[in-house]
Amino acid sequence: MLKLYNHQKLALQYMRLNDSFALFMEQGCGKTLPALCRILELRKQEYITTALVVAPKATMGAWYRDIEMFSKADQRLLRACMTVINYDKVWRGKTFDREWGCIVLDESHKIKNRTSKRAKFLLRLALKSKYRYILTGTPIGNGQLENIWSQYAFLEPCIVNGRVASNIFGTYKQFEDRYCLLNQYWKPYRYKYVDELQDIISEHCYRVTKAECLDLPEKLPDEVYDIELKEPALYKELHKSSTVEELGILAENPLARMTKLRQVCSGFLNDGETVHELKCEKINVLEEFLDGWQKKLVVFCEFKHSIKAVSALLTKLEIKHVTLDGEQKDKLIWRKFQSDPKIRVIICQYQSASQGIDLFAADTIIYYEPTLSSNILEQSKDRIHRVGQKNKCSYIHFLTKGTIEVAIYKTLIGYSDFNERLFTEYITEYQKSWSYKNKKKGG
Repeated sequence: MLKLYNHQKLALQYMRLNDSFALFMEQGCGKTLPALCRILELRKQEYITTALVVAPKATMGAWYRDIEMFSKADQRLLRACMTVINYDKVWRGKTFDREWGCIVLDESHKIKNRTSKRAKFLLRLALKSKYRYILTGTPIGNGQLENIWSQYAFLEPCIVNGRVASNIFGTYKQFEDRYCLLNQYWKPYRYKYVDELQDIISEHCYRVTKAECLDLPEKLPDEVYDIELKEPALYKELHKSSTVEELGILAENPLARMTKLRQVCSGFLNDGETVHELKCEKINVLEEFLDGWQKKLVVFCEFKHSIKAVSALLTKLEIKHVTLDGEQKDKLIWRKFQSDPKIRVIICQYQSASQGIDLFAADTIIYYEPTLSSNILEQSKDRIHRVGQKNKCSYIHFLTKGTIEVAIYKTLIGYSDFNERLFTEYITEYQKSWSYKNKKKGG
């Protein structure tokens, strides 16, 4: 039986009262369930026959998972009327350029750049839909108030001189003239009438943080981001023969083979002498996640290569960070993360940071790749769930779809370790599944 928390019930009530509305709910508050309930109600009442959900690639899976929380009949109804697509694909071609009964933008700050192709397409699409909802925990990134214009233009679109404008704020030029002071490059750098702007924003949104959701558990349920496997042929080759001839990779025993498969999921292969760079979607998903992220964050990694990749990304994004791993000489570096507001991210290796330290300056952990030990995982979770933590704690797992990472995670949440015996079982099941698929294709 589907049960909503009090803040989710309130969010749903706001959506019922408004054909267009914004849910500015912090990550971890559960935005998808109220939206699914609203879509279901609209469909049952025959106000709509179709609904389009546009979401970041990595969070699309959350919509399909949350549908499973409904009754079987409601699941069928939702699946029949709903289409879930990512921001990168929605504007390409003409597949989605049609009338939709309801459109939901998940992580709507993805259209903050009003001149982007995705924003232009979705603003035009909004004109054809009666019910429009936007969901995000970070509507305004880095204090850039102009980010709100395109999101609110989506909520209440109109046409002015052949272009999409906002019934709430008018054209972007009118918004800029009213609220923005421009620098020498004609970009907003300061703002005026901010209280007025905030009042208008508040009229059309429901805001809630994890700290305000008193009925949420202190440790929130895990969130799983489904990551696309970018090297499927290489992964299958390792499954079949334990070798990758073109790279000179040989996995001589089950444990070595398991390590190599995990490495492929994280975008590299290490033959002991050379690290071979592979395609990897995880780093792109992390970059997407960090877009608009304002708070401190903990990232746990298993492999040194992953730590370096995450560090390189943070450096590129000019996000100040520190690392706690086996190579870090300053084992108290975590205290700087705790005390220095400028240090926004700490990258941790499981073995170095899963116990004996406090990281409660953050309330969110990203697990870039899974560990093999359930005990280490639970200890790592407690790094942020400590005395001194004022917020609910969120745990996000990056899992590469259809791979050993999923099998490892399923074992860990059962409070067991993933060992050689389970790996052998996984290999057997994978090969059976692969043979069955091939037979179906052939037959």
